[in-house]
Amino acid sequence: MISKYIDKLKEGESLQSDEAEQCLSSILESNLPDEQIAGLLIAFSEKGETADEILGFSRALLAKSRPVPLPSNAIDSCGTGGSGLNRFNVSTTAAFVLSAGGVPVVKHGNKGSKRPNGSFDLLEKLDCEFDFRDDRLEDIFKRTNVCFLFARTYHPVMKKVVTARQMVDRRTIFNLSAPLCNPANPQYQILGTIDVDMGRQLVEVLRHLGRKRFLIVVGEPGIDEISISGHTHIFEVAGGMTREYQISPADFGIAKRDYSEIPGGDSDENAEIFLSLLDYQTPEPILDMVCLNAGAAFYCFGRTDSIKEGFDLSKDLFAKGLVQEKFLEYKRLSSKQK
Repeated sequence: MISKYIDKLKEGESLQSDEAEQCLSSILESNLPDEQIAGLLIAFSEKGETADEILGFSRALLAKSRPVPLPSNAIDSCGTGGSGLNRFNVSTTAAFVLSAGGVPVVKHGNKGSKRPNGSFDLLEKLDCEFDFRDDRLEDIFKRTNVCFLFARTYHPVMKKVVTARQMVDRRTIFNLSAPLCNPANPQYQILGTIDVDMGRQLVEVLRHLGRKRFLIVVGEPGIDEISISGHTHIFEVAGGMTREYQISPADFGIAKRDYSEIPGGDSDENAEIFLSLLDYQTPEPILDMVCLNAGAAFYCFGRTDSIKEGFDLSKDLFAKGLVQEKFLEYKRLSSKQK
C-alpha cells in the first residue's frame, strides 16, 4: 500500500503534501508490517524531509487527534529534539513562568523516548497529574492559565508506529511533525530545532497550519532552544512577514556559558533543579536559560515588546515567588481526586 511512496523516495523524489498526508493516513488506518513502515521512515530520512512532507504528516496526525475543549488564544513551546545532549526541561519550566505572567499556555509533549527526560517525565516526578477528563482539563486551565496535553493520550493512533520507530532507532519525520500537532491549535508557538535549514522548512509548515505568530529557534551548539552558550538563530513570523536574525547572551547581559556547564539529565536530576529554581537558589546558568526562553515566549505572545523585556519580566516573576505560587497552584488543583 505504501510501497509506491517508498519507491518514489528511494529514487530521490519528494512527496507533495497531499501524498504525504495520504501516506500516513493509510498507515494509521491499516495494519501494515512494522518492517514496511520502518522502511518508509528510513527512506524519508535518507532523502531528507521537505516542508510538504512534514505538513502532510502533521495534517494526517491532527485529523485523527482527540479534540480538546480549549481556546486557541494560547501559546505552546516545544522542540524537535535530536541534540543527543543532556538537558534540562526548559520549556516545561517556562510554561509556569508564562502562566504566572498572565499568558495562557497549552503545552503539548511527551515522555522521553529513550530516557526519562521528557516534559511529562518531569511532571510525573514532581507528582503533577496531567491526564484528565475534558471537563477537568478545561477547569484547571481556566483557573491556572496552564495545562499539559500528553501526546500519547491525544494521539492514540501513534501506537501504530511505535515498533517501527524503535526499529529505525534514529530521528524520523515524526520527530519533526509531532511537535506541530498540538490538538488545541494554539495560535502562538515557540518551536526549537537543531538545524537552520530545517528551521526554514518548519517556517513554511507552521504558516500552512495557521499559526498567528511564531518563533523558530536554533541554538548553539545545536540545541532546540534559545542558547546561553552561543548565538541563537531565530525565524520570527507575524502578520505574514518573516524576520530572520540572531541573538547572543551578551544582548541580555548574560555571561556566555559552555553547554557542559549547564546542569540537566533525567527526571530525577531535573526535578531537583526545577525545585531549586522555584526557591530562587538554582545555579545562574539555568535561571538565565529558562528566563531567556520564557522571555521569547512573552514577546511572541505580545505580552512584552521585546525578548529583553520578557527576560526581565521572567526574572522578576521568579524573584517575587510568583512562579513557585503558580506551580503549587497547578499541582494542588491537578492532584485533587479525579
